[in-house]
Amino acid sequence: MKCIEKQEELERQDSKRELRFPNMGTALDWLRDHKTEVVLGTVVVVAGVAFALTVAPAGMLILSPI
Repeated sequence: MKCIEKQEELERQDSKRELRFPNMGTALDWLRDHKTEVVLGTVVVVAGVAFALTVAPAGMLILSPI
């Protein structure tokens, strides 16, 4: 169990890294497929523009310009 807990901790730390995508379509597709893996506040860079992953009042994940 300690090994599993350590692995989960490492995965959570890795998810705090910056994500980079060549265009918005690619970023949105990736986010749709990986909703459970991302952390709010993650910085997402799309074509050189930085966005933060936030939640809209309706509960949707959105990319908010920084």
